[in-house]
Amino acid sequence: MAKAPGRLAVLSKAGTPVASVKMITIEWNGEPIDVTDKDSNGINELLSVVASQGLKMSVEGWSNDPVFRNIALDTSASKLLTDVTFKHADALAAVDTIAGNFFMTSYKEGNPHDDAADFSCEFQSSGAWTRA
Repeated sequence: MAKAPGRLAVLSKAGTPVASVKMITIEWNGEPIDVTDKDSNGINELLSVVASQGLKMSVEGWSNDPVFRNIALDTSASKLLTDVTFKHADALAAVDTIAGNFFMTSYKEGNPHDDAADFSCEFQSSGAWTRA
């Protein structure tokens, strides 16, 4: 991974940057297919394909636009977002940008007395994502 300041990471909605990001954490999760049986002699046997997989993204930063606050606090708004992209801080190639359908699972906002208002939210992938 190339060295780059985290401030270069970008969170966009509908192609428009909506947050000054100080951190994006990406977590990939996968579940194997277990085919262990009585002939396995007590040793796990897993297929080489994934049963299911997903991405979880946590974002922290300063909001340029209250778009995520509005989605979180509007009880009638869909939390499944189809136009969110995450650009890595060291983005040197197209594969350093992740796009797809992501469900916003949490939103948190802070308004410190003498500091900039900040926010954090988490997203979970729904369906396949692209690295484009």
